[in-house]
Amino acid sequence: MRAHVGSPVNILLFGAGSVGAVHLYQFQRAGCRVTAVCRSNYDAVNRDGFTLISKRFGNVKFRPEHVVRKAEDCPKDVSYDYIFVASKSFPGTKPLLSDMIRPAMRPHTAIVLAQNGIAIEDEVAQVYPNNPLLSCAVYMPATQTDQGVIQYPEMLNLLEIGTFPANAPPSHKEAATRLADLVVAGGGQAEVHDDIQIARWSKLLLNGAWNPICALSMCTDGDFLGTSPQAYDLVWSVMLEIIALAKKIGIPGIDEKVAEQKLSIAKRRSETGQGRAISMLQDIQQGRLFEIEAIVGNTVRLGKKHGVQMPLMEALYALGKARFDAMVREQKARRG
Repeated sequence: MRAHVGSPVNILLFGAGSVGAVHLYQFQRAGCRVTAVCRSNYDAVNRDGFTLISKRFGNVKFRPEHVVRKAEDCPKDVSYDYIFVASKSFPGTKPLLSDMIRPAMRPHTAIVLAQNGIAIEDEVAQVYPNNPLLSCAVYMPATQTDQGVIQYPEMLNLLEIGTFPANAPPSHKEAATRLADLVVAGGGQAEVHDDIQIARWSKLLLNGAWNPICALSMCTDGDFLGTSPQAYDLVWSVMLEIIALAKKIGIPGIDEKVAEQKLSIAKRRSETGQGRAISMLQDIQQGRLFEIEAIVGNTVRLGKKHGVQMPLMEALYALGKARFDAMVREQKARRG
């Protein structure tokens, strides 16, 4: 492990899947003490820790200082500087995220939303108005192939960080800078943004198009582009709908040039036969519920609110929501 930056920092990782586990490793490399809230992979991680197979860090084994099933089980003598939320975002579902992290919250604790989607911050901000709230866009193509086993085959590693709201107090800005320093000290990349919503909408160009398309087609991004001439046109047209909505709302810098840059990633993967299973596709393959509301539903609702026509996004939402509801029924049936 590398020397830490300043005094040791206590971090509660809420959601120890692929992205959460890699950040856990980076935080430990920076000298942080990390408690991991694990759910489906609790038994494996509690017994064996994590195994990371990666291009960036090599093949390593590591374990959190503490492994718990829920925040109520965290050590009572630990005061957390950050709660790093890397779980799936399911806005409006109960229990609410704000309730699940409540046992670990302190007046100084910064909440980090390292989650997909747009318009996901308000619920937490309303419950904890005085705590620093950091919203993030994550670029990290990692996959949990077995419980506690993380495959991370690319060098891409970026955490874009900003306060919510953008005009938060200086102490909240300092919490964002400190988090970025920890990520960098741990071997990752991080950027602090004055307005993180620009970065979130930039990523929505990827997530809003690729996630539902890959989930419904059961294709990686690269494989989908090779299925027909219409495949590229569909992805591009969905991105154009997102651009139109961003312009109507007043989000700067979300234009066709940015969309072309985002789409070029999948084009390269298609050309080299190295398509990636986007997160919603991973979820369906592993029988997990996926973030249809945070990514697609919230976008469609904003379109309706601002009078922007989004027929392709609406179609993807209708199909994706039907698939989501079918999975819910299947899970209930298995539980009897």
